[in-house]
Amino acid sequence: MEYQHRDYTQYTATAFFEDEQFIHHVLKWDDEAIAYWQQLSALYPDKRNAMEEARAWILLLNKQPVYKPATDKLQLWEKIAGDIAVSNSREQRYYRPLKLVAKWTAAAAAVLLFIVMIRELSSHGEKSYSTTFGKHEQVVLPDESVVTLNGNSSIYYSRSWKSDKPREIWLNGEAYFEVKHVAIKNRWQQSDSFQVHVSDLALTVLGTKFNVRNRRNITEISLLEGRLRIEKNGPGAFVKILKPGDAFAYDSSKQLLQEMERKPQANKAWTANELDLDGYTLQEILDVLEDNYGYNITLEAPALAQKRLSGTVPANSAEDILFVIRKVFNLKINQKADHLIISQN
Repeated sequence: MEYQHRDYTQYTATAFFEDEQFIHHVLKWDDEAIAYWQQLSALYPDKRNAMEEARAWILLLNKQPVYKPATDKLQLWEKIAGDIAVSNSREQRYYRPLKLVAKWTAAAAAVLLFIVMIRELSSHGEKSYSTTFGKHEQVVLPDESVVTLNGNSSIYYSRSWKSDKPREIWLNGEAYFEVKHVAIKNRWQQSDSFQVHVSDLALTVLGTKFNVRNRRNITEISLLEGRLRIEKNGPGAFVKILKPGDAFAYDSSKQLLQEMERKPQANKAWTANELDLDGYTLQEILDVLEDNYGYNITLEAPALAQKRLSGTVPANSAEDILFVIRKVFNLKINQKADHLIISQN
């Protein structure tokens, strides 16, 4: 490949990611490419971090299988045409009175559908999902990415994801994401990325599995597969690239990002109706009971608040968790509606 000399003074990681020569350098890695980019790195030492970030994204993008919808447009129309033909054939066998009933039923269904559509279109162009305390819900997005919501959590996104814009979603609470990889030909486009907005952070991914928990001004981000970029603009701005196995917690009140002790696999245990207790203090477990299950808890044994547990316990319901902490710490739990009073036995 013949290289063209360019001015890279203003290049960002995204600009390198879109650069044909840089893509060739990363994917082909021949002697000529190595020599060229070594020279470039020496000429622009302040761009090395941007180059390395772009390189990581290109390699990730190249490894992943391209997402293909379950049904393409042609197949979908063929299926519709086939269904219509079958329906017409069946209709010929019925008596006229039954046809009349079917027409009235179809008309009623059309009116009902129209009402539903009007209601949907009246919600300011946004689609939202939310869960109540103690309930999970799995949401399939328009690109067939899957979001699993924990209890007392919500997401929303624009109904009209533009083809030239990132796929954006806003989260409050906790969710596990399985994002579809949609980019093709190893090229970056705005629409290839998937962005999660949580607290004052923007999380940008391609094809990735990760868990996000946003409670009490703390956002915990755990990456299981792929590559994830955490970005904060404004005061205390930063950019952090996560690799699989990384878990970080961001304190929005202190604008501080720190690595977590708990690992991603433990942080997504809730999706299997389990709670991995490694690294949790008793107080943090009580916080989970309040945040996810809606309890108001008074701990009358404050000396136990920082005690830690280990192991994995069932979490099909709050009662499972309460049973464990009652037995382990020899506690007495009095319940009055949603108020739990916990004391030493």
